[in-house]
Amino acid sequence: MDRYDTDVRDGVLFLESDDGWLEIGQLDDICELVGGETYTLEYDDRQRQMDWLDTDDEGKLTFDVRETLTEMDFNDEFVGNIQPIDGEKTDEDGYPLRASVFADLMMDIWDSKGNL
Repeated sequence: MDRYDTDVRDGVLFLESDDGWLEIGQLDDICELVGGETYTLEYDDRQRQMDWLDTDDEGKLTFDVRETLTEMDFNDEFVGNIQPIDGEKTDEDGYPLRASVFADLMMDIWDSKGNL
């Protein structure tokens, strides 16, 4: 399975694809769309039993959105879902549609805690 990298150029997030680099949108916009510069996941008592999971005392794990997105890579299915979205269209709030869909997908992935 191929993996596709991310890159940030002048504050714009790009996603690698088979056809070259795909512009997703301003990283500032993506942070706004996901709710801020950090994102917090909550784990219940059973989930916190995993040795690799480093939560606080309340079972919360908070991470930096910018750092996480710039270090991620994606599979071909994810890229295939983002690539056909018109990079010129905007959503109802005026954000680029591709950035908006990307942010929604990322929140779904994060909130599922890997159980998509």
